[in-house]
Amino acid sequence: MAFSQAHIDSLVNLIIILLEMDKKVLGFLSKQRVCSLTTLLKDGSPHAAALHYSHKDKPLEVYIQTENTSRKCQALLTGKSVKSSFVAGFSEKEFKTLQMDGDVKTVRDKKELVKIHKIHYKKHPGAKKWKDDPATIFLVFKPKWYRYTEYKPKFLVLSSEKHGSKK
Repeated sequence: MAFSQAHIDSLVNLIIILLEMDKKVLGFLSKQRVCSLTTLLKDGSPHAAALHYSHKDKPLEVYIQTENTSRKCQALLTGKSVKSSFVAGFSEKEFKTLQMDGDVKTVRDKKELVKIHKIHYKKHPGAKKWKDDPATIFLVFKPKWYRYTEYKPKFLVLSSEKHGSKK
């Protein structure tokens, strides 16, 4: 099987993102609780929603508990991945943001869900009350690109662009 150079570059970039994301970025992700997740609907139009999230660092995966009846899940219920964007950091006092593009899909594997529940309910114990609701599902977001920006006290940008180089 032959791979194009663009495909190889994309895979290299993804490996770098998953293995070498800056500790500052992971620390920021740990402190935040709310994100905006944009997914594509069945007709291809974007839909954004504000949600609580949790994550694990290695490899980086973001977990979101939601209802299978929500608009953001329309195209996800087939079990296939959907292109998506994730943003965390909305405080004008702190003025730091993390933007990530990648893929999101529903988690159906029971063993994986047990692991995700431990991570998610540790960060959001109040969400556990919906754990056994038949409409409750978990999404997993896997980034392929990120950009972390600090505007205060000094301007700083960390990005996965150019194979993990910092810009």
